[in-house]
Amino acid sequence: MSNSGSAAPKLGSEAIPMLTEIVEVPVYSAANLPATLREIDWDEVAGRVRRQVSEHLAERIGAVLDLELHKALQTALAPAVDSISRTLHETLRQRMQAAIDEAVALEIARVRVKNPDVGS
Repeated sequence: MSNSGSAAPKLGSEAIPMLTEIVEVPVYSAANLPATLREIDWDEVAGRVRRQVSEHLAERIGAVLDLELHKALQTALAPAVDSISRTLHETLRQRMQAAIDEAVALEIARVRVKNPDVGS
């Protein structure tokens, strides 16, 4: 069974869990227990263990790969993001300055039209 709500995998000495931490062991009542070990379907038990271990490892590997991919992309993309940010800031500064210059020029022209004797 999958435990998709689990926290991020622990790295280091705790990275490899015990099999008993992965495999969900069903709880049986005394009436449901096999009378002998020969009555146990070992192929079914082995299949269940394989599925649970496989699901658990897939989740852990996926989380580790996601973390490594995130780190690699962050390292690779940081210079590009910085460059784009600087370009955007400079473009914004230039456009704001152009808009301010135009607004001031229009206002001065408007004042001159209303008062032709001012500041020739």
